[in-house]
Amino acid sequence: MKKKLHRHTIAIWSFLFFLTFSCGGEGEKNEHSHLEPAISNPQKTSKVSIHIQWETTMLPLQMEIREPSGAQTLALWTTGSVKEGKQPPFGDLIPESKLVLKPGSKKQFLLVMKNPTDTPVYFFAAPHSALPAEHSFGFKFKCLCVNHAFTVLPKETWFRVVEIRLAPDFLGDQLTLKHNLIGISRERMLQFEKSAGRSLPSEMD
Repeated sequence: MKKKLHRHTIAIWSFLFFLTFSCGGEGEKNEHSHLEPAISNPQKTSKVSIHIQWETTMLPLQMEIREPSGAQTLALWTTGSVKEGKQPPFGDLIPESKLVLKPGSKKQFLLVMKNPTDTPVYFFAAPHSALPAEHSFGFKFKCLCVNHAFTVLPKETWFRVVEIRLAPDFLGDQLTLKHNLIGISRERMLQFEKSAGRSLPSEMD
């Protein structure tokens, strides 16, 4: 009788042991399956919608993007400032800061920042980010995050000619490009130009 009871006890414990580990293994499997990232497979399209976004840190001014002026042609990287009342070298505001390009094409436009205050403003741009990341293969944004600080003079409008290029085999139908613009002091700008500015080449070099 004792031997029979002992065999039943062993059988019950063996069953519980098996049940516990089999359920735990299934739970771990399901948990890992939820953690696996979804595979994205961007497709080639005839048009790509590109959204330019800006974030600011300690910068009281806002950036906008505009079409080139039909009155004059400016070279890429041209940077300058125009006083109030003078004819600006840029045209209409680009609605919603959105561009539409075909793969293999390029687009030049102007970054514009107006300073209505009585004091100069100094800033630089952190490297831009691109989202979705899987759509960022095959584009080039020649912009303003080039290890350089910029000055917006009081009562003037600052501008810079930039360009976006898409490779012929670019995949994806949309892309969001975001910069963070950081305001700095004149002292920090001058210090950078004297030291790090000499040792860190910009993308324009």
